[in-house]
Amino acid sequence: MQQLFVTGMLRSGTSLLQTLLTNHPDLFVAYQPFHQLYVDAKQMFLDEQGWQRLLPLGDGMDAASDEPARFADWLASRTFRGDEVEYLAARATTGKGGSATDLPHGSLPDTATFLALREALHARLAAQFGKAGAALVGSKEVLCEEYLPALAAAGVRCLLIVRDPRAVVASANHGRYRELVGDRYPLLMLVRLWRKSAQAWLAMADRPGVDVLRYEDLVARTDAVLDAIARSLSIPAFPRDLMRSPLRDHRGQSWKGNSSFGDKATVDASSDNAWKAMLSDAEVRFIEACTLPEMAALGYAPESAPLRSAITGFTEDTAGVRPGYLRHYALDAGNRDIELERWDAGAGGAGACP
Repeated sequence: MQQLFVTGMLRSGTSLLQTLLTNHPDLFVAYQPFHQLYVDAKQMFLDEQGWQRLLPLGDGMDAASDEPARFADWLASRTFRGDEVEYLAARATTGKGGSATDLPHGSLPDTATFLALREALHARLAAQFGKAGAALVGSKEVLCEEYLPALAAAGVRCLLIVRDPRAVVASANHGRYRELVGDRYPLLMLVRLWRKSAQAWLAMADRPGVDVLRYEDLVARTDAVLDAIARSLSIPAFPRDLMRSPLRDHRGQSWKGNSSFGDKATVDASSDNAWKAMLSDAEVRFIEACTLPEMAALGYAPESAPLRSAITGFTEDTAGVRPGYLRHYALDAGNRDIELERWDAGAGGAGACP
């Protein structure tokens, strides 16, 4: 049984990709069953390094240059024993998503690396749903891009999806998702989390065993993108009637989508440009100015030539923004200077204006 892992930033189409994959008869890909496992393992790593972070799965901007390599080595070699295994396994199903809360208890190894524990939990989940014989078994988890190097090196097949940052911000801070979380994210937080995902996309694009794709391509050319994924995973082509039939989640129940803008029983590109009505002109210009090089590299065009003044002159409406996040991601002088230094160092790129 080969392992599979899907990740990307929140609101980037990870749920759609995961659902399409799990509707292939040779695949079992669950919806965020073990998110807390990734949070807890990253926190343990940070604790052992003596590093303090607001969020374990953060934006990567405060990471040391050697952190990615150290984390990959740690994931491959750190052996959890006894109570650590019990702790990680018991908490694994309690986090965001919670789609494996009814996972039957089973025996656990006395010792295990993160990779071995992850595989054991996914095998148990696949068996619960009668999918133990699937060619590839795995799940999707958001914000876990830092796990990609170690998982890919261990032979786990990885898929990373990105989406236009303006659409991501609109989906995160408006519509049903906003109602679900109850408050808004600071704009700078979403921008930096998107940059982390985009930079992972660029770094992993040529890695063996890793497929990278854009949400816009998935919804516009679904059959072609799925054909490419099937070839990459060495599985038969996806059923040709898949896009013309209601999709089902990994439990076999009708899937109604995970869009902020209404139920969607199958692939639907209608919300691609919803951000144009959701975001103010100032928000759009700020997002574009802070993400210009990554947008260009991934094929996203700004509405107009980005300006340095889009950063210096932007004031965020913080009504309804989560205070705990705002303490770290407010557009104060320090954070604004970080973004301006990035611009002045060349992030503005060709076609930008001073």
